[in-house]
Amino acid sequence: MNTFAEVNEGDGSASPQLFNPTALNCNQWTSVLKSAGISTAIFVAKHADGFCNWPTAYTNHSVKNSPWKNSKGDVVREFANACQNLGIKAGIYLGAHDRHDSRYGTPDYSTYYANQLSELLRNYGPIWEIWWDGAGADQITSTFYDRWADTVRTLQPNCVVFGTKNSYRYANCRWMGNESGLSGDPCWLTINPVSIREEEAHIAQLNHGEVDGTAYVPAEVDVSIRPSWFYHKEEDARVKSVADLWDFYFNSVGHNSVLLLNFPPDKRGLISAIVSARAAGLQQLIKATFKTNLATDAVVKSLHPRGGDYKPTNMVDNSESTYYATSDNAVTDTITFNLGKKKTFDVLMLQEVIELGHRTTGWSVDYSSEGKNWVSIPEATGKQSIGYKWLIKLKPVTASSVRVRIDSGKAGLAIHTFGLYKQPSWP
Repeated sequence: MNTFAEVNEGDGSASPQLFNPTALNCNQWTSVLKSAGISTAIFVAKHADGFCNWPTAYTNHSVKNSPWKNSKGDVVREFANACQNLGIKAGIYLGAHDRHDSRYGTPDYSTYYANQLSELLRNYGPIWEIWWDGAGADQITSTFYDRWADTVRTLQPNCVVFGTKNSYRYANCRWMGNESGLSGDPCWLTINPVSIREEEAHIAQLNHGEVDGTAYVPAEVDVSIRPSWFYHKEEDARVKSVADLWDFYFNSVGHNSVLLLNFPPDKRGLISAIVSARAAGLQQLIKATFKTNLATDAVVKSLHPRGGDYKPTNMVDNSESTYYATSDNAVTDTITFNLGKKKTFDVLMLQEVIELGHRTTGWSVDYSSEGKNWVSIPEATGKQSIGYKWLIKLKPVTASSVRVRIDSGKAGLAIHTFGLYKQPSWP
């Protein structure tokens, strides 16, 4: 609705008669996402303006009172079907804040929202994630979320909950403190729940996580591919470039987080060609960069190998099912990769076995031309977290040997991948 009302934060007064996309095609949306390598899509079923993009039985402020498809349309249905057709996991943003409904903040609103949540979770197939935006929703106390979380767990027990503020108890993933596509360095997947509940006082903790946090709550890094969260024609020339998206990728996925990239459909109900091209360009760049691990054939040695199946070469065998480990009492290590000849790289990657938790807490990477005299890589010096994936863009380095120094840790190492890559030439 905000797209048609030409606003980003509707006040709830816009008439359903405004909603009338001329060519809405959710299959086009999911095709764009598939081409961009995106595996999960989250659709805004209801934003804070209260307009519902499905024909809910519980309010007239919905598509059923719009001229679109003669009041017979259901965007959520078309979205869910399109996701299923291409094997994309479907998620739902159901805003807790509601500027249209006069019951907002009352027990009656709790029932209203629970009924809508039940509609969505019962009738649209598997829902991978439910998104509870805390913006403006301070009147929604933990008591509301206790009830709504019970609905989620009863109807879709495997559904991931994005939780903020008063839904902190149920958060499986968290906001990371900004909407600029930047997660912290370090970025731990663990955090103390109070940091989610009292977010304004804990922006740094949301952005970086907390190494000794008591809850495992990964960060989602949300940013829009356009200047605004909703489509506005005057912003057509300001779509993020592939270079911008590449930076977002390294500052989210490359910082042990999940990139949540917003694609606003236009008034036709389509994702614009320029947005589609930019997203596809990012995927092409990802594939071209990471297709060849320059460390794959390296001779790998370490100071404290555990032995058995946990050999150092597991880090360069291109398999996430094998990994290198040290003995239980060895939380530091030096791992050397002899590349066999000089190779030039400008990206490096480390991946821990995150199922075993954050283990390494301090590391650096050096290089050598002959395997004796070592030079620190500035961008990869004094790092802390690794987690599921840590990526670093570097000034080009040419070396015949590379070493990883693990300086501190909470437990013995468990690393399944070390990679060196070269970005392709591109505009």
